[in-house]
Amino acid sequence: MSLPDKSQWLCPNWNPHPAVRVCVTTRAGDHSPKPWHGFNLGLNCGDQPARVEQARHHVEKILQADHPAAWLWQVHGKQVIRADAQDNEADGVWIDQQRWPCVVLTADCLPVLLARTDGKAVAAVHAGWRGLQAGIIAEGVASIAPNGEPVSAWLGPAICGQCYQVGDEVYRAFTENRPAFKPAFQKDATPNHWRFSVAHAAIIELAQLGVDDVHGGDLCTACDLSRFYSYRKEGETGRFASLIWLDGGGQ
Repeated sequence: MSLPDKSQWLCPNWNPHPAVRVCVTTRAGDHSPKPWHGFNLGLNCGDQPARVEQARHHVEKILQADHPAAWLWQVHGKQVIRADAQDNEADGVWIDQQRWPCVVLTADCLPVLLARTDGKAVAAVHAGWRGLQAGIIAEGVASIAPNGEPVSAWLGPAICGQCYQVGDEVYRAFTENRPAFKPAFQKDATPNHWRFSVAHAAIIELAQLGVDDVHGGDLCTACDLSRFYSYRKEGETGRFASLIWLDGGGQ
């Protein structure tokens, strides 16, 4: 059994402000056995809780933050909480204090990391199709920029439009009242099905919220199983983490 170091994680080329820190864990490491093989951080996917907690403590040790990371119990909703909230059932988390990591876990859903460009607040949002359609990104933006302060976004690894097949019900949920989402869908060869780009839909949503400084969105979990977990491709599997925090004191 081995644990990864930070050099095995993804460090996005995204610099919204010098105080903003970001990283994405990968499945590199030999901590969890199959079917979670790699470095699983999800407590709700069948892995042994003690093993997952050990992995989470390892992440926090590497980050050397002042506060424990804000791990959520994600439910595919649209609630965004502050990192110091007592109840962690939510799909987004934000903070305006230093060295307090905000985390979302994914294995095909889209992690959306948000930062005010003045470096005053950051947020991490878990955007599956249900949460995205319900308005989770808008909640995340509002949590850190309640008065319309400029925000930058980074879209993390998620299943791409070529790999993600959805039914008519998903297409209708997005487009019946908001036709601007139609470009995120492409007709599938299977009748009554579509190929859906969650990242494209997120970009559309962010633009409507006035967030045009958007980065990332080009990494597919299902296409890169050596680095990421993919529920659609693998079934029972682990979860990787996308983390964002403030550190005005430098790295």
